[in-house]
Amino acid sequence: MANAQHATLVRITKYAILLTLTVIILGAWTRLRDAGLGCPDWPTCYGHLTVPSSPEALAKADALYPGQQVVPEKAWPETIHRYFASAIGLLILILATWMVYVRRSVELPWRHGLFLLVLVCTQGAFGALTVTEKLYPPVVTAHLLLGFSTLTVLFVLYLRLSKAFPRTGDDRIRQLRLVVYFAIAVVVLQITLGGWTASNYAATVCTELPICQSGWPALMQWRDAFSLTHVDDFNYEYAPHLGAASKVTIHVAHRLGAFVVVATVLLLVAQLLRHARSARYRIFAGAIAGALVVQVLLGLANVLFQLPLWNAVAHNVWAAVLLQILVALAFSIHQEKHHIRG
Repeated sequence: MANAQHATLVRITKYAILLTLTVIILGAWTRLRDAGLGCPDWPTCYGHLTVPSSPEALAKADALYPGQQVVPEKAWPETIHRYFASAIGLLILILATWMVYVRRSVELPWRHGLFLLVLVCTQGAFGALTVTEKLYPPVVTAHLLLGFSTLTVLFVLYLRLSKAFPRTGDDRIRQLRLVVYFAIAVVVLQITLGGWTASNYAATVCTELPICQSGWPALMQWRDAFSLTHVDDFNYEYAPHLGAASKVTIHVAHRLGAFVVVATVLLLVAQLLRHARSARYRIFAGAIAGALVVQVLLGLANVLFQLPLWNAVAHNVWAAVLLQILVALAFSIHQEKHHIRG
């Protein structure tokens, strides 16, 4: 019975991971289609559970939000994103509740489940704030990071429940744990810069490689580019509060961050190949290098083809994939020294 319950929890966690990845894809799709305010209210859409389309529903929407025309092409991506986000919240609630309920009969990391529930609730709150604060960039960026955090915490829970990566006896690899943690921190910082670039509509202001078009150093305005100043009831869509120079600064920061990520991750790959004695860590080195190459190519394509939707979404999602590979490596190295406890 205990084994069956444990196996079911593992399956639920896998489904939750896939659903969270879907939500991240839909979130990127919504943001990149400029549909973040496709519904001006939350949790409803113009006062309805779905996008209003009938004459009566449109009349109600106009009464609630006069002067704001319903645009189905923007309202539907936002609504679909909300549906899937609600589904992942419900699934995590079931997962956490079940783990707490059976914790006496099955050894489980139930505190991990409770933390995950708190995290996804916080993510939902920031999703609401994204709308009510009218795409205020720090809120949008935090919403993105919380989505990535939810995916990561779910993935670690899956690794714990499935007892992944048993010890290999490759003790030398433990020397690299700080390098791995540093690489994860650098990637998270770059994801943050990517979110800041997208939320401030700065993704297309630099059209040349490798940094930006000529004369970019004279345009740097770091204070304005990373200001957290908030104006009540101000619509931040399309970043009207920023000038062109500030947007160039944000984009350049993301480009420079990419160089740091490449250098850091390649250093990690080189150290893995140097110290690894087991096939597992050589495979990790190859997987990390391959994921990095794909992410760099997607970033270059964003510049060369002026941010095509499919490519920009893939660039966002692949950052999550690269992060999960690094997290899996950190977990595996941790297992070389410790056994999992519930």
